Amino acid sequence: MKDTGSDHAKLQGLIDCHLEINPKDALTQWADNDWKLDENVDSDEACLKYIALVLIEALENRAQKIVMEMGAPVLVVAAEGEHMLPAAPESILARGLEIMRDICGMAGARATGKLALGIRNDSLELDIEKSEALHIITFPPL
Repeated sequence: MKDTGSDHAKLQGLIDCHLEINPKDALTQWADNDWKLDENVDSDEACLKYIALVLIEALENRAQKIVMEMGAPVLVVAAEGEHMLPAAPESILARGLEIMRDICGMAGARATGKLALGIRNDSLELDIEKSEALHIITFPPL
């Protein structure tokens, strides 16, 4: 069995590292560059970076939930309205979601799990729901 603690630590580290940037702009620039990866970044880290940027964008907008599906832009739903984030190539999104499911101990076509995140001096627990290719990440009230 793979050590998912290191993946969880990598995701946490990527969130911490990117808290000071505009995640929506970073995702848009990455998409504009055809999702090219830095030469010194492994593919799993790039996949986790995508997930981290999406989570940061949702947190900054006090999202209620995120809806992620293969081949579709990410939907961020907040009390103030909804907006879309660029859709990553399926290889990046699929692997990023697979790692996230591993962290949460989720298996099968339909599953639920929890993702604990520490953000600066706070912590929160996200509910993850998977139904086939659809993933819904629900945030606690902020």
